[in-house]
Amino acid sequence: MNRREAIIRVGGILLVIPASRVLMACGGGTGAAGSSLHFTSSADPADGHTHTVDLADADITNPPAGGRVLTTSLVLAHTHTVTLTEADFASIDAGNTVTITTSEDETPGHVHTHQFAFHK
Repeated sequence: MNRREAIIRVGGILLVIPASRVLMACGGGTGAAGSSLHFTSSADPADGHTHTVDLADADITNPPAGGRVLTTSLVLAHTHTVTLTEADFASIDAGNTVTITTSEDETPGHVHTHQFAFHK
């Protein structure tokens, strides 16, 4: 890793740490209107970073016909997308765990994906 890449990665981490504290405080499904479940992805083996994404309780209990494409948290200057189908939401609502692989991040020299295990 060259100096520029190191500065970008450290800068990304410094931006994410305060944001992750806010996101963690907002997570957890309480069943209240507008609540959501907060999930953290698998770690990238190269540098150990993870991403987060929230699923709205309303989408789990009343799956959207077209499913949803969600964007993960911004970490190390990149995001991923996570695509869940109507059937995925219904399966989660039924108490199953649904594992979804994210889109690839195409950062030069470090193309990778993550996995999320969604469950109630």
